[in-house]
Amino acid sequence: MSVKSWKRKLPGPGETVTVIGAGRSGVAAALLAHALGYRVRLLDEGPVSGETRSDLREAGIEVSENHPLTPREVLSLPWVLVSPGIPPKKWAGLDAPLYLERVMGEMEWASRWTEVPLLAVGGTNGKSTTSALLAHLLEAAGERVFLGGNFGTPLSEMVLMERKSGVSLHSLGVIELSSFQAETMGDFRPVVNLLLNITPDHLDRYPSLEAYRSAKWKAFESMGADSFAIVNRDPACGAYPGPAGMKARKVWFWASREPAPSGFQGLSMEAGGHRAFLDGLEGVPPVTWNLSGFQLEGMGNRQNLAAALAAAVLFLHRSGRKIEDFREVLVQSVSTFRGLPHRMEIVGEWGGVRFVNDSKATNVDATRLALEGYSGQGPAIHLIMGGRDKGAPYAPLREGIRMAVKSVVALGEAREKIRAELGDIVPFSLADSLEEAVSRSAGNAVSGDRVLLSPACSSYDMFHGYEERGRIFREIVEAWIRRRGGGR
Repeated sequence: MSVKSWKRKLPGPGETVTVIGAGRSGVAAALLAHALGYRVRLLDEGPVSGETRSDLREAGIEVSENHPLTPREVLSLPWVLVSPGIPPKKWAGLDAPLYLERVMGEMEWASRWTEVPLLAVGGTNGKSTTSALLAHLLEAAGERVFLGGNFGTPLSEMVLMERKSGVSLHSLGVIELSSFQAETMGDFRPVVNLLLNITPDHLDRYPSLEAYRSAKWKAFESMGADSFAIVNRDPACGAYPGPAGMKARKVWFWASREPAPSGFQGLSMEAGGHRAFLDGLEGVPPVTWNLSGFQLEGMGNRQNLAAALAAAVLFLHRSGRKIEDFREVLVQSVSTFRGLPHRMEIVGEWGGVRFVNDSKATNVDATRLALEGYSGQGPAIHLIMGGRDKGAPYAPLREGIRMAVKSVVALGEAREKIRAELGDIVPFSLADSLEEAVSRSAGNAVSGDRVLLSPACSSYDMFHGYEERGRIFREIVEAWIRRRGGGR
């Protein structure tokens, strides 16, 4: 692989590469480095599972567990691959984002060892759904898609698998990219890079919103003029206008309650409708789609759809394929996409009332987008929210509640703060448990309404994660429906 134009040189033959963190991505990075011929050692501050330790040592990788990390030691090492879960403050004594020539994250490391074109999906909210939808669209168009990154399977595992097999297993990779993976990047060059939104989150890791924003944009800095940066044009979503000087070709997408701005160039969704328009891009013919078959609810999912559709079309066009040859295939595949668990997921219906699990909405902006999708002519919402507060104000939800919500039930550690900021808009009550919140909200609902769990908070005050919170919500709803004699 040619490295003439790379900013960051890779370690030389036989050098020692130290991997920090024994999670799945760290282990994958270590195994890939070993397969490439490097001497590899892995450090972790905690214990390493017996199976993982045995597998690594059998491969010839030195494992040091319960190893205290100090910036002095880490920064003295010749080459370091750092897992995304470990903040730079711990291993470097410095805030993120942080570029150091001999420190690389797992995602960038793996990307340097593959010729498979990569499509990256970043943003505070919607990354997983958009990644899955984009992979779904491209598979329908005949591509062999690897789906991973922050989504689940580390990119290093794909690269290692392809090197071992000796054949190209995938025609492209769709990779979900978090700020934790982007914050150390220096030479990451996907052919398409999506940015859905940037709103306050992870401020326990970053010293300011601006630092968090900078970490997101690090993934775009090294892209070339032959690549596409697809960015949300809606100013409310925090990514517009973005930094100046980007070499990649910037393409906007738009999906909002309001029409696209006059003269908009890019992909836009019809306000309140089902049509999408791609227009105004040099060398790309204009096209219109009717996407009435899209089944996911919420404004966030409309934005996810616009972004994924733009990325799929531009990648296929970049690959030399004619839009008219796959236009209808994309329309059909949009209608067969069912979404992901805990993300605006319909988990039950009784008496015309739908129950929607949006447990993944762990910050205020995710809940704002959920409510915005119901505003105006949409169904009325009985909102269940609350959990562990993440430090952001809840005031941005006031307009969405006023426009779409009939009642609010708050629970968890943040419930009193939520009541103080939102309790004067619609009927508001507090619950001691999720079961109580579901019972109260369902009791207030009539046919055509939605009972929506969209917490705007993390789950760790009452649950072990948003997945457990969503699963228990589903179980409570199913039990509530059974007691009333069944389903729809």
